[in-house]
Amino acid sequence: MNWLRTLRGRLAAAFAAAVLGTVLFFGTATAIAIFVHDHNERISFTGDEAQAQGWVGDDLHDAKKLGIAMLIVSPFAVLGAGLFGFWLAGRALTPMHEAAARARRALKGDGELELPVRGIGDEWDELATVTNELLRAQSHAATQAKAFSANAAHELRTPLTTMLGEVQVTLRRERNPDDYRTALRVVEEEARRLGRLVEVLLALARADAGTLNPATIRFDIARAARLAVDRATVAHKGADRRLALRLEPATGLGDPLLTGRVFDNLLDNALRHGGEHVEMAVSSSPDWVRVTVSDDGPGIPASIRDRVFERFAREGAPSTGFGLGLAIAKALAEAQGGHLSLDDGPGGARFVVDFPTAPD
Repeated sequence: MNWLRTLRGRLAAAFAAAVLGTVLFFGTATAIAIFVHDHNERISFTGDEAQAQGWVGDDLHDAKKLGIAMLIVSPFAVLGAGLFGFWLAGRALTPMHEAAARARRALKGDGELELPVRGIGDEWDELATVTNELLRAQSHAATQAKAFSANAAHELRTPLTTMLGEVQVTLRRERNPDDYRTALRVVEEEARRLGRLVEVLLALARADAGTLNPATIRFDIARAARLAVDRATVAHKGADRRLALRLEPATGLGDPLLTGRVFDNLLDNALRHGGEHVEMAVSSSPDWVRVTVSDDGPGIPASIRDRVFERFAREGAPSTGFGLGLAIAKALAEAQGGHLSLDDGPGGARFVVDFPTAPD
């Protein structure tokens, strides 16, 4: 009876039992109907004498014939129903067996898991299509997570290797105070670089986990842009001659601190990789406050435009940074309900940030 443990066997048994129950029900109902009909006919012809007769005459004969017919037909009907149910269940469960086979192959590393879609538009196709989309999304996320982990480990190892190498070289022999001071400055700079990287990685991890918890308050985006320009002027030598600011009064809804970091990263990216002139502009509409950071540099090649917001993406750029500035800017903007995109305008690079407008 092991076949009854399978879903296919249980479906076939249920199909056969349903047919058997139907045959018994209709057979019994028909026998009762025959008896009642004949009994009523006797009453109409013989009066009260028929009440004492019970199952006699034609009643018993018809019931016996019906019982014999049921005994003959029922086994064939039940067997046929069971076989048909077994075949029908097998056809219905074929995609599940194929899915299980694919899952076993994927578990062994032989390709990626994808459920079969038969193209007939039934419930299985709907489930398989949605599940395949989910599996592809998870596979893409897993691939990105692996790449992110590998890149993060590489970036963390670089300053640590520099610090360790500098210390080992310095300790090989006695040195004068100036040499120790120089070595310590190198270690300090690499430690600061390491700290910045760890801070960015933590912010990205919190953004991925949805635990940034940004504030949602009304604030002056034009003022936030002006402060970001002031910070960029201090951080980048000669930025005061390269930066232009064009502002409109605009009140947005979000987190002023996170917004400031978005602006800092965009300005830093433009001043590092853009041309001689960088402009930051703020404009407003009934629904959105738009902030643009543009430059007159060589722009972003079409071959990497789709990957410009990916983490550790540094194609065509100097290797002084981590390749995380635009990724963290996009994550922080979206955490506040905003949106960061790369404009397709001609010449240079133009990044656009949209924030929700604060209601009056």
